[in-house]
Amino acid sequence: MEQGKITLRPMTAEMYHCYLKEYENDPDLYLEGQAYAHYTYSKEAADRYIQRKIDKKQIPLAILRGDEIVGEIILKNIEAHTCATMGIALKNANYKDQGIGTEAERQAIRYVFDELDIPTLYADTIKTNTRSQHVLEKLGFVFLREDKDFRYYRIDRASD
Repeated sequence: MEQGKITLRPMTAEMYHCYLKEYENDPDLYLEGQAYAHYTYSKEAADRYIQRKIDKKQIPLAILRGDEIVGEIILKNIEAHTCATMGIALKNANYKDQGIGTEAERQAIRYVFDELDIPTLYADTIKTNTRSQHVLEKLGFVFLREDKDFRYYRIDRASD
């Protein structure tokens, strides 16, 4: 991570548009039998995506490397002072294998536990995404179960 410090910031609509203009679907993250679909930016589609985040009361956090938005962390299914679920997406495959996702998820965990005062954080990952599974386990998440398409994880704030 020599190319700049990783930080998280609340994602604004303007930031989302900048991020989504450079976003690329990751062909490694498609489920078996799914056809790869190239992502094409559209202001209208981006606005709908942003509105869904608002409607579902999700907390989107921009992953910044220096001043560049390189991904997003989504906190969803938030139950105040009880639990939430975390998801992550990097802008494109160029940002893999640099520790960016690991550091962003580490910061998001601290944010959920310390700032939001939520003691349990869940995460899920597509079954074929072994890279994400490795990161979650490295950060202390415990595997819970899997279904046809996903693996589910949980981490709890350490009690003092």
